[in-house]
Amino acid sequence: MRSHRLFQSVAGLVLLFCTGAFAQAPRCPAPASVPDKARMAQMFRTAPDRGFLWQVTKDGHSSWLYGTLHVAKQDWLLPGPLTRAAILHSSKIALELDLNAPDTATTLRQPEDPARWAHLVQSGRKAKVDALMDQQCVPSAAFAHVAVGVEAAGVESLASRQDGYYPDYAVDGVLQGMAGSLKKPLIGLETVRMQRDLLIGPDQADEDAFIDDIVKGVASGKMQAENQRLAEMWALSDVKRLDHYQDWCDCLNTAQERRFMTRLLDDRNVGMAQKIETLHESGTSLFAAVGSLHMAGPKGLPALLRKDGFEVRQIVPAL
Repeated sequence: MRSHRLFQSVAGLVLLFCTGAFAQAPRCPAPASVPDKARMAQMFRTAPDRGFLWQVTKDGHSSWLYGTLHVAKQDWLLPGPLTRAAILHSSKIALELDLNAPDTATTLRQPEDPARWAHLVQSGRKAKVDALMDQQCVPSAAFAHVAVGVEAAGVESLASRQDGYYPDYAVDGVLQGMAGSLKKPLIGLETVRMQRDLLIGPDQADEDAFIDDIVKGVASGKMQAENQRLAEMWALSDVKRLDHYQDWCDCLNTAQERRFMTRLLDDRNVGMAQKIETLHESGTSLFAAVGSLHMAGPKGLPALLRKDGFEVRQIVPAL
């Protein structure tokens, strides 16, 4: 099974399309909610550092890399003290995608290529994804003209709500909110076009495989179990498990899956590392927060920046 839990666009996708449209049948998961002021104050006092944090230093000043989670529990809303300190010491915050950019919703809603759309309808894939979306208590009609690969990614981002993991509590979304409240400039390391193109794939066979994988994984519960393993790894800051994700991700079984994971991680890491380095060398102290698997192994962002002459120091978990 591929691991798709890396798109900030997915974390906000359903919220962009379906605000107010969630069904409230008894079988549906409880809607996401905002903790009251007393609960937020308690969380601020007691929240531990979760995830993965590195300080990267070059040319006499530091930036930070932070590995995030795109579906999370409400109890994980606030970052811990070391993470907050890194945010406060940064001059700008960078995320995979700026969900508030004017073209984000418009680009994600762009219709499927007509030939692809006809194929996905005739092959029954569109109907299967619609059925899963309805099961997630989100009306599939909201996705009537959206690329089916994008809708499938939305299904995946919702599928773990029964286990308490919500896209509404995505770490990236919290950081975007913090950037606004702290009046720190927010930078998208990628464009929404890049992420949409990755979701639907370069050709029909790739989109078919992406959709089939999500349909099978969500229907069987395997994808939800994988989400839970990733979330537990993040919550425990299990960096050893992170670095060996290839041993447990069940995402490199076929040549097509290996090509996809190269596009998903390795290729994107190169582009993000280059942008982070350019921003840092301009004098910016950057807090760059992206999906945790972008930090993993010899092709992860910490390793790439180390090769480019940065001093890289692991902060969370502490060595």
